[in-house]
Amino acid sequence: MPRTLNKLTSAYLQEASADAAAGFRAMRAAVVAAGPLDKVTCELIVISGLALLGYEDAFKTHARRLIEAGTSRAAVEHAVLVTLCSTSTLFQVARAIQWLDDIDAEIKAAKGA
Repeated sequence: MPRTLNKLTSAYLQEASADAAAGFRAMRAAVVAAGPLDKVTCELIVISGLALLGYEDAFKTHARRLIEAGTSRAAVEHAVLVTLCSTSTLFQVARAIQWLDDIDAEIKAAKGA
């Protein structure tokens, strides 16, 4: 069962090996750039997979980046919903929606709302 980490997974890799972390970032950028999909679409696919696998920390990190970069909450939520009845269960989708609610609350709290 996934557990919550104290920091971003990339920070652990950076501490263990700066070269490996740089290589990972380069590989990720190359994979995104290699195909016809834009970066936002690629990230929406990533969060769908993370939600399906139950990786809350990674899901929240990537979903927050999308939302803060201007992708609507509705688009992020839809990326998770379209997996329903094909690759995910209702529980997995509901859990991801709860995580999006958490992100909304964190963003509002950070803005002092």
